Amino acid sequence: MMLCVRSWDSEAGGVQPGLGGGVMDGVAGWFEKSGEIPLASPRGVREYGPLSDDPERQDDHFPSDDIRGLAFSLEYCDAHGWASTRTIRCLGLDHRYPATLKAYCNVRRTTRTFRVDRIISIASYRTGRVLTGAEHVALLSPYLPAEQLDASMRAECNLRRATKDGVFALLQIAMADGKLDDKAQAIVLDYVRAEAEAMQCDVPSYEAVELWIDNLAPPLESVVAAVGNLLDTKEKFVRLLPWLLKIARTRDSFAEQEQSVRELIGEVRLHFRRKLLEWPSTFRASRELHAS
Repeated sequence: MMLCVRSWDSEAGGVQPGLGGGVMDGVAGWFEKSGEIPLASPRGVREYGPLSDDPERQDDHFPSDDIRGLAFSLEYCDAHGWASTRTIRCLGLDHRYPATLKAYCNVRRTTRTFRVDRIISIASYRTGRVLTGAEHVALLSPYLPAEQLDASMRAECNLRRATKDGVFALLQIAMADGKLDDKAQAIVLDYVRAEAEAMQCDVPSYEAVELWIDNLAPPLESVVAAVGNLLDTKEKFVRLLPWLLKIARTRDSFAEQEQSVRELIGEVRLHFRRKLLEWPSTFRASRELHAS
């Protein structure tokens, strides 16, 4: 994944708008042009496919789509009794009986539907460790109906929603090879705790947050959407920028990453200058007066 996106015009002396139209412009376009987090099998996981897949439900209606970005390796038994091990990127969870998980399957390299009650085991995306039954629940339960959640599950669900956009942006830079190393993981965890404190969110157990972070590999469209959400809340994006730089410094190609982050900051400044021009003149004047 190339993270160094050239948008700096040295002769003009500033950052120029990104090429293309629509979502490719500005900061969201910078993230889109930087590539996608690939699906890479956890250590010690051998992937193989059964003779048939198991699409129990033909419609595409999935009431819960907050699960986007969650990734793990699972051992699965299909309707014919064939077992397989797959790395998947989750797209949605339908909790109607029989509960089904819609996901991108790295074995089939396309979208597949799995019955939750036919999942034999789940292995951590980052480490390959087989999770306990309680960890299965911790990983998937925040996507169940609100009335089925206890207090700790609600706290975890609220924290994920509040910090997901920033976490997706950090992982986009950290996981160029589909893996999250220890230094980058610690930075993302620190960001979640700092952001929770800034937004006065309840923080569940450290283990629960770590489990969530370890099993994330968001698809590109989710990263771009997350950055778009962040840009609508200037304070959250400004708080994210130092963490982006910390993540860049963990990579071997830091010199290139540093230039890339500088370009991103330039895109952010350009974005907010554009926003300032879009605001009503009276509101803009009041802000300028306040700033002076």
